[in-house]
Order: sequence, then structure tokens, then C-alpha cells
Amino acid sequence: MNHSQPARTDPSAMDDSDSLDEAVLRHDQKIAESGLQLWMGAEPTFTRPETNAAEWRTLALGIEKEQVGRRFMQVLASEAPGAVVLRTLGRQYPGESKPRWNYGIYSRRDGTPIWRGAKDPVTAQNSDISARIHQSQGQAIAAQSPEHENRDELLRCKELQTALGFALQAAGLHTNYELLSDPRETRFLFSADAELLHGDWNQDPCVARPRLDSVPIPVDGWRDELAARGIYLVAIGLCETEFTCDKNSLQVELPAFGSVADWLRFLEFLGDASVKAGLKSLVLTGFPPPVDQHVAWTTVTPDPGVLEINMAPCASMLEFLTTQRKLHAAAAFVGLSAFQLLFNGEVVDSGGGQHLTFGGPSPEASPFLLRPHLLPRLVTCLNHHPSLSYWFAVRAVGSCGQQPRPDEVSPESLDGLSVAVDRLFQSTSVPPESLWRSVAPFLCDRFGNTHRCEINVEKLWNTLNSERGCLGLVELRAFRMTRSPEDAAAIAMFMQTLIVWLAERDDAPNLVEWGSRLHDRFSLPYFLQQDLSEVLTQMQAAGFPLPPTVTQRLLDDSLLVLGEFDLGNAQLIVRQAIEFWPVVGDLSANDRSFRLMDSSTQRVEILVRVPRENGTPATVSEIPWRLTLMGFEVPWVVVEEHDCSALVRGVRYKAFHPQMTVSPLVEAIDPLEFFLTSADDSTTWRVRLHSWRPDVEPYDGQPKDFEEARRRRNERLVVEQVTEPIVSVPIASSKLSKHCIDLRRRTIRHV
Repeated sequence: MNHSQPARTDPSAMDDSDSLDEAVLRHDQKIAESGLQLWMGAEPTFTRPETNAAEWRTLALGIEKEQVGRRFMQVLASEAPGAVVLRTLGRQYPGESKPRWNYGIYSRRDGTPIWRGAKDPVTAQNSDISARIHQSQGQAIAAQSPEHENRDELLRCKELQTALGFALQAAGLHTNYELLSDPRETRFLFSADAELLHGDWNQDPCVARPRLDSVPIPVDGWRDELAARGIYLVAIGLCETEFTCDKNSLQVELPAFGSVADWLRFLEFLGDASVKAGLKSLVLTGFPPPVDQHVAWTTVTPDPGVLEINMAPCASMLEFLTTQRKLHAAAAFVGLSAFQLLFNGEVVDSGGGQHLTFGGPSPEASPFLLRPHLLPRLVTCLNHHPSLSYWFAVRAVGSCGQQPRPDEVSPESLDGLSVAVDRLFQSTSVPPESLWRSVAPFLCDRFGNTHRCEINVEKLWNTLNSERGCLGLVELRAFRMTRSPEDAAAIAMFMQTLIVWLAERDDAPNLVEWGSRLHDRFSLPYFLQQDLSEVLTQMQAAGFPLPPTVTQRLLDDSLLVLGEFDLGNAQLIVRQAIEFWPVVGDLSANDRSFRLMDSSTQRVEILVRVPRENGTPATVSEIPWRLTLMGFEVPWVVVEEHDCSALVRGVRYKAFHPQMTVSPLVEAIDPLEFFLTSADDSTTWRVRLHSWRPDVEPYDGQPKDFEEARRRRNERLVVEQVTEPIVSVPIASSKLSKHCIDLRRRTIRHV
């Protein structure tokens, strides 16, 4: 099966949902037959493409973003009756004064209701949302305030405390109410062991601590010291918030629980108590809840420029696709998008990624722990096939990006990883901690951050993180936010099949030292497609084929095409290539949650496909077209395909001067101009690639769809035939690599 030349399909016109659904069902059956339980999660991100507000571009926090996040949670909760909405601790990064907000929905996977108590005010108007979501796109939900309660605040706290205390005592638990109370808050302790509650607890700093969401998270993270001793602190007070609909609601700060069973039991007591106390609304905050294979925990949280959704792990691809469709529908309903259509027709993702996480239904059942050779094989496979690192990734890749490969970090890192992989392949039995310790030091970025790397094993079996480190999970981060649920499912299906295939292999390959070839050859779409096709062909030959509807989506390059033109006896295609942008600014500054990168250097791929005459491949001396760039004659990289010759060359150049001037002595080039001359000098085409409209007029708003975006990209490529001869000189080797030419290094001509 030949995957090298996919049929290009406009993504806006791609409608294969029925065949994809059928492929998903067949895929789940095949995975089940493999005997491998491989659960998967994702982190889709959405943005507001029509605004330049900082919270939708670079900043993590913003009042509008939280409003949208609340509406998003309202939609999710409307389709999950019996679930509970929680506002637990979010993440906190250097320079931030307190944890970010974090809204979550917690439910049982079997559909059994777990909450019958007073609702979070965010979900107070849920009755008709589920029906409306299928009738409207982008319509905002008007959050309304619940009916105000006029009873004294402290009295309401005491009533809830009393009702909850009675429920706990009736279940055989013991309580201690002898704690000093704030005028607007009351606290009490409970435990299964009465002796643990004896003594004066008012002097204990764990009891007197401030609300978790009001102060910075300690350097080593929040840990519920009381719960670790079998004692649970419950704090009840008035909800402190900037949102009107939360006003006058009570807030319960929840302790940490070690098991799902204990947590669900407490929720039942608390829900019943809120009803007995006559509460109309209740906000639940505090420590995150425990999770296992019986429950689902999905959160909505802010990240720079986007709203991030942390999906609950899915046990099947059907569940994954269904969940993705719900999330995309909810995003559209509240006015968010998975992609951005730029004025000049370029299509980019939301600005965040969509990382994929793989593991098992429980830590002990993780395929990576049951089959210790699986992880080193995955590391090796990604090393051998750069398309898995770049083809599906965000635009900012390389050593300064969010998901650097180990061989982009340093030669020493690759060498250490190579030794670790070699020893793992030679070992017949590898304990989980040894597996993690073998690879973790080398899976990080160049600053030692183990979260920013292509393969994140922070939650594999990290014994240094006792709370969430030993989950048997492997996160793959080199994935951009997909434009549709179907694209997300196609990529997830591919990666899940790849992992199952790797789990059944018995070879022990070595890591490849790509050197400069990594960023030279694999910056170009042509060679990335070729590499990805090789992976698909190998999988197919091993008995792990993917259906055409999936491979078509995987190999689709339509959004990379900047323009196409028929040269008569050949086809010109100019595509956006990958550029490896550096970070600018003070790298020692750690008070930012985002990185400023220099995106002024662009790379494009010039591809000319020439049909073969009489089936005879072209020799170097018989290449039918010459390429001239900036007065230099540039050689082609010639690749023989089954029915044509492909002439390929990548071009690097500075496209604009950024606000923070980088390389001030390098001239910006716009438009990029080059000439294609036939071998007999009878025909010459001048090609100009503009970054904007050739007439420099403003666009009438952003493109309304993919087709209009494609037309805008194509009109930026201006091709015209010229009659004057083109004078050129050979290009100097300092400006030329095997696959690309760097115009930033051209000789400065002084006047």
C-alpha cells in the first residue's frame, strides 16, 4: 500500500464520520483481541480566535476566560446528571500569587448518581441546556443568581455542620466541634478513631490554616497532613468570589481522601446534609478527589491563551471520540474554537496542545509496567521517526519548544538515554521504579524541566511524588490541538495502534544520532510525509493496518499548502515547513508561565513534481527545471517516485522584524521571490510568495471558513511567465545544507 502521495482534501469538505465511526468500532475490537488494556486521555485546548485580548493570546488568567470556563462547565454538567461539580485546587506557576481556578465534574462511569445535594450555582440553570446545545452554536449562556437566602450566614454554616455531623455519627464516625470559629466560617473534625480527636486542636497549624485557594501553594505542594493521620477537617463558610451568581452561597472546603469509596460515602453524607439544611446552592472546594477506573474526573482550567480541558481517561476509542465530540460541541456553544483562521489564510491551532496520555485502568495494570520493554521501544520508535515528533505538533518545536526530543536537548542526554535503553532491553525483569529512574533523567528539556518534553514520565512510577507520581502513565506531548473530534480520534487511533504493535515486537533497536539531518531534512513536509508513510507501511506489514479514512486524515497536508500552480508539464507546490524558533529574553527569569519565541524566521518548501517520460527517472544532468533564488542557482534534492520525479528544496529566511528586534543586521524578505527555468531555457516562471495580500490592502475580516482561508493563501503565491534571461551564480556552501538554503546568510551587498 502506497501512502506517499495522499489525496489532498479540504478539511472543511471532509465528511467521513460514518466510515470513521465504523473504523473506531473495528479498532476497539482489535485492541480488545490483543489483550492489552490501554486507556487514553487528552488535554484539548480552545481559544477565542476573534479577539486579541491578552488572556486569549499569552496570559493564563482573565475574568472573561473564567466566565467562559464556567459556562463550559455548565454545558458539561447539563449532560451528566447525578455528577458533582467541584472547584478544587488548580495549578500555580512561578510569579502567580495563588492557585489558578479549576472547575471539575466528577461522576461514576456506570452512570450511578453520586450527588443529590444542593447544586453549584454555576449549574443552577441546567434544565434546558442539553437540548439547546444541539440547536445553537456559539450562543452564550446567561448565568443567573440563585434565589438569595436571607438567613444569617453563620447560622446557615452551623445548620449544615449539624446536619453533616449527624450523618457522620450515624455512620459510626466521630466528630470534634471544639474548634474556634471565624465569624463567617465554622470548622470541625471527624475520624473513624475517637482517640485521634482528643486534645486541644486549636493550636494545631493544620487546623488553623487559611483557605487553600487564598494563599500560594507551598514549594513542595499542598498535602493534607491531617488526612494522612486519619483525621479530616471540614471548613464551611461563605463563598468568596467575584461572580454574582455565587454570592450568598455556602462553600465547603473538602479534605483529601485516600480512596474513592470513602470519598463517595462522604459525598453522600454531605449531599443529604445540604438538603436537610435547606440550602439552594453549595460550592465544593478543597483538595482534588481520588480517582480510579470506576469514576471519571474532567476539569476545566486556564492556560496561556487557551481554556484547557483535562479529559477523564477513556477505556475505548469509541468513548474517546464520543467525549471529543461533546467537548468540541460545548466549546462551539460558548464561542470557543479549536483553531484560528488568520487574516492571510494561514490556519493554526488554538495556541495550546492536545497531549495524549496512555496507561491502564489502574496503575498496576498499566501496559508500560506489565511490559517494561514497551516504553524503551516507544522511545526508540519516536527517535527513529521524526514525523512522530513534528508532523502532528504545534508550530513551536525544537529544543526551545514545549515538547523537545531527547536528541534536541544535548548529545550527553541522548548518550545517557541510549545507555539506559540498551540496559532495559537486556533486562528480563524491570521493577517499575527502575524503569522510571532509567529514562526520566533524560526525558526533559534543556533546562531540566521534565514536564516540557516529548515523552513525559512524571506519573509513570515517580516515587519522589507520592501523591500523583505512581500512576503508570506516559504522556506524549508532540500533538497540536486538532481542528475536529474526528482528527483527534484518527491520531489517537494511530498512536494506540502503534503502542500495541510495539508491545508485541521483540527486537531491540539502537537510537539514531540524526545530528544536523534532524532539523534539515525533517523540517520539510515532503520528508515528514515520507517518514510517516514508512511507519504506516511497517505497521500494516506487521498486521496492524489502519483504514483509509484514518490514513487520509493522518497524511493530510492541505493546511500546509501556501499555493499551487500548474507549470504545464509539472506541478509547483509551495508548503509551510517547520522552523525551529529560539527563545528570546532572559532565560534565567522563571517568573513567567509562557516563553517568548522569535518567530521571524520562516521556512517554506518548494516542491516541483515532474511526470516521468517513458517511465525513465531523471538524472542530475537532466533535471527539467532550474531553481534560482536571490541571484543564486540552487540545486534540487531529487526524489524518484513511482510515476514522477520530485524536486525539493527548503528555504529559510527572515520574514519580518519582530517587536523585540532579533538579528537586527538580517534583512526581512517579503515577498520571497524565486525563478523556475526549464532545462532548454525556453520557459521561465517568476514566483513570488507574499506574507499578505499582494496589493497590500487590508483583509475584510478573518476568513469565514477553510475554503476562504485556502483562497487567501493561494492568492499570496503569484506566478507569472517572464521573457528576460535569469542570471545566476552558484550558491556558496555556507548558505546551503543538503535540503535547505538559508537566505539569512547571504552576502550583504554594500552600496
